[in-house]
Amino acid sequence: MFRARKTIANTLAACLLSCVPAIAQDTWKATEDAAAKASAASHYAEAERLLTQNLKFVQTLSAKDARRPRTMLDLAEIYRAEGKYNDALQFYEDALKIYNALYGQDSTEIADTLNGEAELYKSLNDYTHAEPLLQRASALREKLLKPDDPDIAQSQNDLGEIYTAIGAYDKAEPLLLQALASRQKNPVPESLAAGRSYEALGTLYQKTKRAQESEEFFRKAVSIFGKTLGGDSPDYANALENLALCYMARKDFASAEPLLNRVLEIRITAFGPEHRDVAASLDSLAALKQSQFKPREAVPLYERAIKIWEKVLGPDSPDLAVELSNLGSIYEYGHNDQRAEELFLRATAIDEKAFGPESAEAATDLNNLGLFYVLYNRYVEAQKSLERALAIRRKVLGDQAPAVAETLNNYAVALRGLRRDAEALAAEKSAKAILASNQK
Repeated sequence: MFRARKTIANTLAACLLSCVPAIAQDTWKATEDAAAKASAASHYAEAERLLTQNLKFVQTLSAKDARRPRTMLDLAEIYRAEGKYNDALQFYEDALKIYNALYGQDSTEIADTLNGEAELYKSLNDYTHAEPLLQRASALREKLLKPDDPDIAQSQNDLGEIYTAIGAYDKAEPLLLQALASRQKNPVPESLAAGRSYEALGTLYQKTKRAQESEEFFRKAVSIFGKTLGGDSPDYANALENLALCYMARKDFASAEPLLNRVLEIRITAFGPEHRDVAASLDSLAALKQSQFKPREAVPLYERAIKIWEKVLGPDSPDLAVELSNLGSIYEYGHNDQRAEELFLRATAIDEKAFGPESAEAATDLNNLGLFYVLYNRYVEAQKSLERALAIRRKVLGDQAPAVAETLNNYAVALRGLRRDAEALAAEKSAKAILASNQK
């Protein structure tokens, strides 16, 4: 998110700025400050307008003027918040080139730019690109800044979020706890930064099945964001959504639903109706309706979300495959077999292209497709899909994985439909043995 940055301490930068007429310098800074204020209030369109105005101004200046990359970086942060990822990436890259030319590879400005670009990749769930950028930004900040500088805590928190997302929980927790401890030393311990730490830790505890701690930390984040940013802030909405998901996990749907509706309202107001965060809200509401056995209410929510994801991520994004499968499962049991099959086949094709034809993701899709064929008594097609899923899962997960037992049981149903009862019985016995071995 766009934020106020440190005054440039570099001697060359100071010289460059001092050589500009005072009225031009004052106008540029006033516009930057106004954009920062607009961003803090979630008025991104206004922030973009102001920064675009400054961009036109700095493009008339020397290529060595430090305000050029600063404006580009701030504009990139706004584009990222708005979901304009291609525009944001271009400005991050342009700012990085200029900062490298001005200061070399070791500067806090480089670290800020790398951190922003990494956050963009995180927004796209592209952790392979995000992680090395954050690691480099963190190393630079630790090298150049004092140990108690808040930017070091930010890097620790951001990197901890990456490790949580990729399942490296042993790496994530110490970083997130270090960031929180540093931020709690702030004269205002319940600062906005502390709220971000509570939210990050809440996500970690949610993924590691520490439900009570997760809910407690999300409550703290909601409280802090409400006090510091107000109830219309996207950050407040993020924390509120996480709290609602805690309620959903313990099947308290009555408490979760009004929170999720409020989150959707905030995001549409802040970003417009076609932002990725709006799609995420629609997903959460659709999952809630599905859990409440209200498929007719879930379907239009999933359909709306898919249209947004297609626009934001592209039609071949692996993140889209999950959406397609979820919607397919609703149509599957709603007796719309043609639509369900289209969705399952498309999800399978996307994952095979993204992860490979023998990936765990492709196996899950094939398992879902096989179940669909079983439900509609298309046993030959079911047998073929489930046989492929079984072979992949054994190869990727091992012969004793619970997912292998799941597919074996589904495979047995298809075999019985084909009157291959002896093979079906053998598959069922194998599945039972795997499950028994996992319970020991």
